[in-house]
Amino acid sequence: MSMFGDFRDFYWAHRDAFRMAAAGMVFVSAQLVILLWTLRRLQELSNIRERISRLADGLALLTDTTEAGFASILREIRQIGSQPKTTRASRPNVAKRVLTAARKGENLARIAEHEELSEGEVRLHLAMSDRAKARTPANLVSVTEFTEPPLAS
Repeated sequence: MSMFGDFRDFYWAHRDAFRMAAAGMVFVSAQLVILLWTLRRLQELSNIRERISRLADGLALLTDTTEAGFASILREIRQIGSQPKTTRASRPNVAKRVLTAARKGENLARIAEHEELSEGEVRLHLAMSDRAKARTPANLVSVTEFTEPPLAS
């Protein structure tokens, strides 16, 4: 017990120093906790800055893409506006050309492609023509049913 007694006597002789040391330890511990908390917050801030940087890069890419798209649309609109307008031939002229091509034996698909019409429109022109009454649209064949007539020698 002599050791404990010696320590107790030493403590009572220097109790102010022990109290100051304990207060200093509490102060240093508080500072250490605050330092660790601050370092953790700085790391989170660094992560947030990195995410904001990626967001800004993405936004810049989106802006560039949008501007390029609008410029392309504007270019197309200007190009369409500068092209001469093609006028479609009058309906009687188209009907005559369709009927003439059908009489020459051209198939519906070729007539439609040449006149920029659908096969149904070609059939309609033929059906509406007075000259096509003898020839019904059912007698006309489409591309899949068409066979070339034999060549006359």
